[in-house]
Amino acid sequence: MYDFGAPSPVTPSARLPWRNRGWAAVRPTVWFLGLTSLLTDISSEMITSVLPVYVVLHLGMTPLALGALDGLYQGAAAVVRTLSALAADRLGRHKAVAVAGYGASALAKLGYLAAGTAWPALIGVVVADRLGKGIRTAPRDALIAHHSSPEQLATAFGAHRAMDAAGAALGPLAAFAILLLVPGRFDQVFLASFVIALAGVAALVLLVDGPLPTNGMPSALRVTGRAAVRAVVTPKFGGIAAAACVLSAASVSDALLYLVLQRELAFDPAWLPLLYVGTPLAYFAMAGPMGMLADRRGTSGTFIAGHLCLLLVYVLLALAPAGPVLLVGALLLMGAYYAATDGVLAAMASTVLPGHIRATGLSVLATGTTLARAGAAVAFGALWTYRGPQMALGILGVALLCAMVAGGMLLARVGLSRPSDAARGVV
Repeated sequence: MYDFGAPSPVTPSARLPWRNRGWAAVRPTVWFLGLTSLLTDISSEMITSVLPVYVVLHLGMTPLALGALDGLYQGAAAVVRTLSALAADRLGRHKAVAVAGYGASALAKLGYLAAGTAWPALIGVVVADRLGKGIRTAPRDALIAHHSSPEQLATAFGAHRAMDAAGAALGPLAAFAILLLVPGRFDQVFLASFVIALAGVAALVLLVDGPLPTNGMPSALRVTGRAAVRAVVTPKFGGIAAAACVLSAASVSDALLYLVLQRELAFDPAWLPLLYVGTPLAYFAMAGPMGMLADRRGTSGTFIAGHLCLLLVYVLLALAPAGPVLLVGALLLMGAYYAATDGVLAAMASTVLPGHIRATGLSVLATGTTLARAGAAVAFGALWTYRGPQMALGILGVALLCAMVAGGMLLARVGLSRPSDAARGVV
């Protein structure tokens, strides 16, 4: 059984109960992982925020090409995600595997410099970058779960995702500032991204602790492939994964939604990277409260409510007149969508996964949702190219509404209780 380090009655934490509530109860390792993600997301979002401009406007590609590249950007990580997570669980070396993933993504940033305008080379660099993300994500999330108490899981993931979102907001600002100073010099964006990514790797290596020991079990004997399948393929986890994948299959990526927003508002494409600031800022503000709400009121309802926010984004983009309401409303709703779904889904799955196989289970979940989103990106890009953005939004909106009904029914059958209830023996 995990030792979550509950404070003794004589510690200051016990004399001051507020220290055991909300973000005050989040362990230092989670905050240090948040710092790593903050720096890495600054680096990643510097590139992500300029890709639509770079691909569609600078290289002259179609929205279908952007959708295909975005699908590849999301789906490439699925190639290695489960294998790396299984290795982390089997060896008990979650931190080492995470370092390898963050390091691979950092090195890939140099590849953008070398690729230039060569389309095949750009695809190769995107794949390498996303392979690094696939390696690191599940071991990192497993570390967060290892260093958090069961009743504070969603809060801990919310704290981490808030720092992640802060980096996602700063990255586009940094890219915009560079392109403002040296217009058209995308190579300078790529170089700065590489340097910041290295700082993120250094923070992980120097500041983050490894996982706590599990029952004294020798790490090499902890997990085998067959044991992983038995531990992961359970009705509860299967229901959560099925619901998440169904909903992800109707979830359009930020890059395509921002491009629709730019077309609707008809502003200079040079300002497009700033759209990548608004959503993370809203995500940053709401991630913590949403995590605490999920811990207190239940993760399933919070997760479905998050997708309702995404559906409202589709409605706004399809029907609202161009103006400040469309811009601010879309960015706020997208931030609320991520705050209510990203960390909440990881927390929801962590409650039903055994600790010794948690990274593998989270990787299976992330692989399924990522592949589903990749399919949604390609489908939306194709619909936009051949039928226009309004038709694409309408079709994906209907699909998302149906997915919310199906996902809600699947999660209701899972019957998740709140961690605080489980801790008291309430079902």
